Amino acid sequence: MIPALAAAGLLAGLMLPQVIARIPDRAPADDEPEPTPYAELARAPRLALLLGVTAAVVWALVGFTGLEAVELPAYLLVATLGVAMGYIDLREHRLPDWLTLPALAGAAVLLAVPAVLDSDWSAYGRAWVAAGACFVFYLVLVLLRPADLGFGDVKLAAVLGLLLGWVGWPTVVLGVFCGFLVGGVVGVMLLSTGRAGRRSSIPFGPPMLVGALIALVWVEFVAALPA
Repeated sequence: MIPALAAAGLLAGLMLPQVIARIPDRAPADDEPEPTPYAELARAPRLALLLGVTAAVVWALVGFTGLEAVELPAYLLVATLGVAMGYIDLREHRLPDWLTLPALAGAAVLLAVPAVLDSDWSAYGRAWVAAGACFVFYLVLVLLRPADLGFGDVKLAAVLGLLLGWVGWPTVVLGVFCGFLVGGVVGVMLLSTGRAGRRSSIPFGPPMLVGALIALVWVEFVAALPA
């Protein structure tokens, strides 16, 4: 199953530059620099291969989470769009609504399928409560420290909260913690290598995505340990 997921992820990732190129450009605010057009971002050298390999690795890791086959589509959809989000955030320090909102809507619809099939809506309800809790938590952080986080991070938090909440509250807590842990480690590395200063803005979308993936894999790893 894992090799098949990796191969499918590779194909999905190879198509992401076409998805990025079709995102509508927006006019910058008065105090913002002119953003790079998405069509130009999509033409970066060897981008298709980079995103393809990244998506293949992420899809394979999602296969290690122990999720049921009927649950996987929601996580694979967000994983695929998350690879594109991570690339754009690293390049432009923004998370476009054209990726975060479809990820939220798609995951919501796809997670409803196992809820219907199992006739058990408790996990689905918990997922939405977790999405709301993560949204509010990050919104408060943005209002307190607008220079460190953006509203794109708030919307992404809702997406990840939905997926983590489906698994359980310990996974939600671990995913949020790992996001900040990864962000802190990356920040320290950039500071120590001189690639960022103390006032430099570091995109937080990729650490959030990596932290959520770590939480999902770690919970399954712990569950597999002998009692």
